[in-house]
Amino acid sequence: MDKKLIDEMLNKSQEAFLMAIEIYNKPTIGYRLEGFAFFICNAWELLLKAKMLSDRESIYFSNKPNRTISLSNCITHVFTNDKDPVRKNLEIILGLRNTSTHFIIKELDSIYLPFM
Repeated sequence: MDKKLIDEMLNKSQEAFLMAIEIYNKPTIGYRLEGFAFFICNAWELLLKAKMLSDRESIYFSNKPNRTISLSNCITHVFTNDKDPVRKNLEIILGLRNTSTHFIIKELDSIYLPFM
């Protein structure tokens, strides 16, 4: 277990959570839902990877030891119950992040921002 790496991941995770909250709380930002989704996904990915490392589990692909697993992999690994409400919420936000990376999701602001 690399305590220094875990601590760095937890610090960056906390900063990403704060960035997500700051973006969410600024209603004049037009890219608010997308920005929130990017940062909250980054925060959760770092948090879950830190947990996996502290549990002495690998965060690297077995066939690509220099590449870490995705947030989706982390979610299914840590939240093994597919009915877990945290897992379900993370999967929804991850879907929004993935969609906003490749397309515009402006019309979804009124649906998802209150949910966040």
